[in-house]
Amino acid sequence: MKLPRIVRLIGKHVVKATPILRRHILPSADYRVLGGVEDARSAAGSSDGWFAARTVSRQERAYRNLIADMHRGEPRLDLRIAAEAVAATGIVSPGLIEIGCGSGYYSEVLAALVPGGIGYTGLDYSEAMIARARARYPSVEFQVGDATRLAFPDNAFDIVFNGVSLMHIVDYQAAIREAARVAGRYCILHTVPVFEAHDTTFLRKYAYGSPVVEVVFSKNELISLCEKAGLRLERQWPCIPYDVAEVTGHRSFTETYLFAKSGVS
Repeated sequence: MKLPRIVRLIGKHVVKATPILRRHILPSADYRVLGGVEDARSAAGSSDGWFAARTVSRQERAYRNLIADMHRGEPRLDLRIAAEAVAATGIVSPGLIEIGCGSGYYSEVLAALVPGGIGYTGLDYSEAMIARARARYPSVEFQVGDATRLAFPDNAFDIVFNGVSLMHIVDYQAAIREAARVAGRYCILHTVPVFEAHDTTFLRKYAYGSPVVEVVFSKNELISLCEKAGLRLERQWPCIPYDVAEVTGHRSFTETYLFAKSGVS
């Protein structure tokens, strides 16, 4: 039975007004701008963040309802766009690796929403995330690995899919180069937070109760880095709202990008 609207509104106000509640209940809370890359590395190194089992559990719970909605025929915009980007490559049953796969929910999303399905491999640097992914999807291939030093040969996968993880990689330049190297045909950068007219900015926030580092990118810098890595922008999609203007003073949003590997027509 649904709670009365006034009760829900009061509950939301109490959560937002109470630091310990908003940090542990809201997916993202308490943003703070960091000084630069060294500050970001220090902040990332001082927290267990995505390695903590409690973070994994809370993230998985947050996505259960989204997955259920998808199976009822009501996928959230970002899930639908992810599948649309994969389908836009035109490859039938592509071999795809997801970098930063978390608890593996995109293996279920893409299997459900991409016509013909995919050959999926998931990779994450968090052993706790991979353990949860393997438990939830025992028939799917998952590996622990570093996005900035991928243990795969050149052109190993038709598609490299980075779904909402590039924003958590401090050394994102190396992650982009490695994604381009391992991609045989396409790279997809999914739900990337960007500024249209502001420099790339490092933030610290609480995600599912744990402090983590986040990157909001200068769109121009991001596209330029991809081009230097040998990628050509083919299509882009507006994705779910994500505005950090209250903290940074500059409006941000998210987009999904489909890049073709150089030489792919």
